Amino acid sequence: MFLGKTPAEAEVMFSENFLFYQEDLTYMRAPAFRFYLMPAISYLLSDSANGDSDAVSTFCHVLESRLQYDSEALTPIASVVVDAIEKILSNFDRFGCRLKIYGDVPSRYKAVVGRLVE
Repeated sequence: MFLGKTPAEAEVMFSENFLFYQEDLTYMRAPAFRFYLMPAISYLLSDSANGDSDAVSTFCHVLESRLQYDSEALTPIASVVVDAIEKILSNFDRFGCRLKIYGDVPSRYKAVVGRLVE
């Protein structure tokens, strides 16, 4: 899906259907993961992501999965990811991510940060 896409093109893809494309992030090789994670972050930090509860929830899952199965993929970009998570959490309500539906996503993000800064 992402083969040869620029960061700008990938960000558009995420904005159109984050839920569909996030799965590719989970399984792609580490260099591509690091490259395409940046457009995913850009989308999540943009106003376009307001109300996209699926995106903010599944992005957390992508990070959890990478930490569990390929933590080295995140090592070179850990500080960027931590910064992004802090920005996501600082205005988390804008996503409309309801506790009853998604569980405690902010706590999961905080656990990801804890693992990244170890």
